[in-house]
Amino acid sequence: MKLTPIFLAGASALLIAACNPAETPAEPGTSTPDAETETSAAEPAEAEPAGPLADVADATYALDKNHAFLSFTVIHGGVSEYTVDFTDFDATLDFNPDQPESSTIRVTIDPMGLNVNYPSDFSAYHPDSPYTSWPEALSKDARFLQAGTFPEITFVSTNVERTGETTGTVTGDLTFLGVTRPVTLDVTFNGVGNTPWTGERDILGFNASTTITRSEYGQESLQGVISDEVEIEFSGEFLQEE
Repeated sequence: MKLTPIFLAGASALLIAACNPAETPAEPGTSTPDAETETSAAEPAEAEPAGPLADVADATYALDKNHAFLSFTVIHGGVSEYTVDFTDFDATLDFNPDQPESSTIRVTIDPMGLNVNYPSDFSAYHPDSPYTSWPEALSKDARFLQAGTFPEITFVSTNVERTGETTGTVTGDLTFLGVTRPVTLDVTFNGVGNTPWTGERDILGFNASTTITRSEYGQESLQGVISDEVEIEFSGEFLQEE
């Protein structure tokens, strides 16, 4: 055990006490300040906000489309994960850092905006298809997203629950292929940032994921080839509106 720092600290305290003159007794009839009274009279210090939401502005936030990613994944042929990215979607977030449970979000997705890895010549492999590309077929075909009939997919939150310091669930109504059903997303708050080009406006980052059953929305095509369960994943940034 090292006693040197403790010994030096104690010696220093004794030296300071010895060099200070003793307090002069109060004259009869005079009163001395009551330290306890002075302490109680002092204004109580305000507690500083704490936690990861302490510096977040209570405001409306718009999706930063340059830093947002949304995809769906199915199991293909029972042997691999097949992922398709949405390229045209938007969202508006009303965020309350003091009461995150009162926050709301609305998301809109254009089913015509898809990106999928398909390097082959689509027309050569699908000579009878009325479509010119695989993304177009996924968007318009009656077996898939039917964009001509249902030009928009939407999600509107109805309930938010906080499950941890930076985690929670967001339940809302997902409307897909004309069917509206409740869906719950697992959400993680990634933090708040600021950039020189956005001034003092906050940038919030979130991840979210959920799994839906496509047959519940009326899409029962290619059962056995494409899984009924569809995993949806999001990661993106929201910029505080001016």
